Amino acid sequence: MKKYRLWSGTEDNQYENCRIPGMLVTTNGTLIIYNEARTTGSDWALMDIFCRRSGDHGNTFGPPIYLAVGNEKHPTVNNPVMMQDKNGRIHFLYCEDYGINGGRILRRYSDDDGLTWSEPFDITQSTMPDCRNAFALGPGHGICTGSGTLIVPCWFVPKSVNAPVNQHSPSAVSTLYSTDCGEHWRLGEILSSTEDIISPNESVAVERSDGNIYLSIRHNRQGLRARAVSRDGYSGWTDYELDPALIDPVCFGSVAAYKTDSVPYTILLVNCENPKVRTHVTVKGSVDNGNTWGLRCVIDEDQGGYPEIAVDNKNGLIYVLYEGTGAVELYLAILEYCDLLPSPAEDHD
Repeated sequence: MKKYRLWSGTEDNQYENCRIPGMLVTTNGTLIIYNEARTTGSDWALMDIFCRRSGDHGNTFGPPIYLAVGNEKHPTVNNPVMMQDKNGRIHFLYCEDYGINGGRILRRYSDDDGLTWSEPFDITQSTMPDCRNAFALGPGHGICTGSGTLIVPCWFVPKSVNAPVNQHSPSAVSTLYSTDCGEHWRLGEILSSTEDIISPNESVAVERSDGNIYLSIRHNRQGLRARAVSRDGYSGWTDYELDPALIDPVCFGSVAAYKTDSVPYTILLVNCENPKVRTHVTVKGSVDNGNTWGLRCVIDEDQGGYPEIAVDNKNGLIYVLYEGTGAVELYLAILEYCDLLPSPAEDHD
């Protein structure tokens, strides 16, 4: 495993925090990283969103490419998400001010491997603005399924709960999806709180080996992550429950699929494997579609924050981009499948 510090607030006078990391490995093998670049630590800070590209497997990166810039009218540009469709177009979705107070949900696209980008397209009406308050995508990344459907998990606060307009809970999760390569978007079936899963929010999806969609879900009860499964990624959710093998302190976590000819189809999940605080950034691997997690690799025992994962299946590389403690540093770890070791027996309960 190789790991290095990618960004530090002590070396950057422009931004105090680089938060909410996301990644995409394009079909050309380019690694694109992106994040919220915040002037303060607040979720409502004046911020920008930029991406950086690497053509040498994460060893070096080009200069920032700005995709959204906060301004006086909409200072907060938040929750960036990317995915590539079956035709090679890269889609970038993000929010203005969590979709409230006139803020929109926007989409841009790139047809040249992330070098240049279209003007923004407004897709706010696809997110039920009349029925919800704060809305956010992902974060992390979206996916393109084997059938070509684009899926972006999202969370929002229903107006029916009568919460303040800018409050982030109580929340529910859903997926924003497109069956025509991003031309039109719809909101899927909604997953709300249960007795065990309180205010489900930040989620990431992955396609299992059987074609079903596995959703890994953060929620507001400390201790364990939640999950759900759908045949298409936007309806008919089943197995909506806690996963006793996935310890979590209430933090974003991410999933991706490792699929090469040399190893079994493996779902990879990264999160802070600590029940109370954001430390122990750890990758786990499941070769049975998320039923058990028999592989693991500890990335960072001491630090932690939001972690994002991406896989370069052509070159057999696993990337983990994660916040250091306090989100004043951003780290990139580069792994190979052989770095994943058998998990302790208790992880198979």
